[in-house]
Amino acid sequence: MSETKESEWKNRERGALWKKQGKNQNYLTGVIKSLDDMGQEVKNKVIVFANKNKTSDNAPDFIIYESKDMNGGETSSSAAPTASADTNEEIPALLK
Repeated sequence: MSETKESEWKNRERGALWKKQGKNQNYLTGVIKSLDDMGQEVKNKVIVFANKNKTSDNAPDFIIYESKDMNGGETSSSAAPTASADTNEEIPALLK
């Protein structure tokens, strides 16, 4: 039975996040898995910040952004994010 549960959870997995400590706030980095038009798995790097401008209960607590590499280009790969690429991620002005 436990194998079935583990397999079900593995099939439902859509990515993973890691906690990071920034200069001004803590944040999460990770990957979100999706399928491209050909049905191939694609992993997109993301960065997640707490919404410091939350004005109502309906506003999100966290905001997910597509992570950019250090050269400013978009990232989309099958590898997990590296700490060096994410620690220099610029915090969006909205969340400062």
